[in-house]
Amino acid sequence: MPSWLRIVLVLFAAVALFDDLHALDWPALPPGQRVLTSAWIVLSYGAVALLAWSAVAGAAAIALSYALCLVLDEYSITLLCGCVVMVAALAMLERAAMLVHLAVTAVWIAVTAWVLESTDFLWALGLPLAIAALIGVAVRFFLGQYRLSTRRLAAMEATHQRLREQERLALARDLHDVVAHELTLVTMQAAGSQRQSDPEELHRTIDTMDTAARSGLTELRTLLHILRDSPGSSDTDPDPDGPEERGNASGLTTGSLHGVAQALEGSLERAGLLPRFELGEGVDDLPTSIRGTAARVMQEAVTNMIKYAPAGSRCLVRMSVRGSTLHIHTENRIPHRAVELDHRELASGFGLRGIHERVALLDGEVAYGPRNHVWHLDVRIPFS
Repeated sequence: MPSWLRIVLVLFAAVALFDDLHALDWPALPPGQRVLTSAWIVLSYGAVALLAWSAVAGAAAIALSYALCLVLDEYSITLLCGCVVMVAALAMLERAAMLVHLAVTAVWIAVTAWVLESTDFLWALGLPLAIAALIGVAVRFFLGQYRLSTRRLAAMEATHQRLREQERLALARDLHDVVAHELTLVTMQAAGSQRQSDPEELHRTIDTMDTAARSGLTELRTLLHILRDSPGSSDTDPDPDGPEERGNASGLTTGSLHGVAQALEGSLERAGLLPRFELGEGVDDLPTSIRGTAARVMQEAVTNMIKYAPAGSRCLVRMSVRGSTLHIHTENRIPHRAVELDHRELASGFGLRGIHERVALLDGEVAYGPRNHVWHLDVRIPFS
C-alpha cells in the first residue's frame, strides 16, 4: 500500500472518530451503553486505520463491530467503515482470508435482516457492501496485472542485462584475440631489435613488425565491420588496404585452419622459435563455430609461446579429430621462473580466460599447466 494512502486512512479514521465521539449525547446514555457505544465507534474507525498496516487486522476489527452494532441497533458507522474494509479486504487479502471475510459479512447482513424482520435492511446493507466488493475485486485484478507486469519487466531487464554482459565478454574476447597476438609479436621483436647490430637483420625485424602491425590492423578492421554489421567490401565503407591484405591477415579470416596454422607458424619462426604444427584430417570440415574457436585457441597458444618460450626452443601444436571431438594439444618450454620479469607486463591472464569462455560455450573442456618446465595446453571440443 502506498504511504500516502496509509496516511489518508489514518487521518480519515482519526478525524471521523473524534467527530462522532464529540457528537454523542453522553449524559443521555446509560453507563453500560456508553462503554459499548464507545467500543463500537472505536472498533469501526479503528478497522479503517488498521488497514494501513494489515488488512487482516482491519477485517477482524470490523467483524467485532458487526457484532456490537447488533447489540446497539446502530448500523450507519459500521456500514460506512465496512464498505472501506470490504474494498481493502478483497484487494489485498489472501484468497482464504478473503472468503472468510465475505462469509462473515454475508452472515451479518442475513442476521441483521432476520433480527429486524425487514427485507429493507437486507438491501440497505447488502447493496452498498456488494458495490464495495465489486470495487475491491476490480482493484485486486488491476493490482495483480500490475504485479505481473512488474515481474515480467524485471525478468526482461535481467535477460537484457545478461545479454549485454555476454556481449561485453564476447567483445572483450574478440578484442583480445585481435590485438594480443600481433602486439605481442611486435613487442618481442622491438625488444630484440635493441640488441641487434646487423643492419640487414634489423631491417628484417622491422619488416616483421610492420607485417604483424598490418595484420593486427586488418583483423581489428574486420572486427569493426562485423560490429557495424557492414561487410568489408561495402561500397559505402571500402577497405583502403584492399581485399588481398584482408585475406592474408593472420589466416583467421580465411576459414581454413591450415591457413591459420601457416600464418601462426610464420609468427613463431619470426620470433626465433622452432614450431611444429600437426593438423589431422578433417579439421577443415568442422562446423564454422568449431573452426573459429579452434583458430582462436591456436592463436592464444602461439601468443603465449612467443611471450614465454626461450629463444630457439621447440614448440608443438597438434590438432586432430577423434570421433565427434576436436582435440587440440600445444606444448612449449618455459623458463625456470615461469614468468620472467621482462614478461610480467604481457601476462594479463585474459587469454586463458578467453579460451575457457569460448570453449565453455561449446560444452568443451580446457586443461593447462607446467610439467617439467614444459607448458601444456589441452582442449577438447565436442561437435555433432
